Amino acid sequence: MIAWPAGPVAAADDVPLADRLFRVEWTAGASGQGQTRIIGYVYNESDHDATNVQLRISALDASGRTVRSVIKPMGDPVPAAGRAFFDLQVPNTSPSYQVEVESFGFIDDPWTTQRTEHLLVAAGFEMKLADTPEKLANLSTMTPRRTLVPEERDNRLYYVYADPDLCKCLYVGTSTQYEQALQKSYASDQSIAVGQELNALAWDLWVPWP
Repeated sequence: MIAWPAGPVAAADDVPLADRLFRVEWTAGASGQGQTRIIGYVYNESDHDATNVQLRISALDASGRTVRSVIKPMGDPVPAAGRAFFDLQVPNTSPSYQVEVESFGFIDDPWTTQRTEHLLVAAGFEMKLADTPEKLANLSTMTPRRTLVPEERDNRLYYVYADPDLCKCLYVGTSTQYEQALQKSYASDQSIAVGQELNALAWDLWVPWP
């Protein structure tokens, strides 16, 4: 599976990627005990089945400003060129809400993964093999897998992609290389997975960094 966040990845016109691929329709109503029920559909306008879809539900005040947000998993996959229903509850009540796709995954295959990793190399990403038992053990615990995730170290922003299954390696790139990878993905109409946070990364095992 490959996974994307909604906000940080934008096309040239600065429209978030999830807004290009998904459309959300919903209604909100009180459900008792100080909770609000949010029901609706997520429409998938891509040509890939989406899984692990998470929704950001933001409560807005009377002026339309966000006062709080929660992230809720949808549960069901959203089929390509189709839709899926969701029925969620959030605490408290507000004058209005905003619901958007926070992150999602695409079910992939080895061929898709190889294409993605070749694209990363072409953009200048450095491949770091898990060539010690310690690295392999660390790599196997990293989540999400096969997903570009921003990581900050020594006041520099990197993008890390962990693949413990196929190449048993880690790809590391700079912000510039990340932008190049996105441009190549748009040009080739190929999705690259991007996430919010990489868990279990042991920085010192994978030195040096670019």
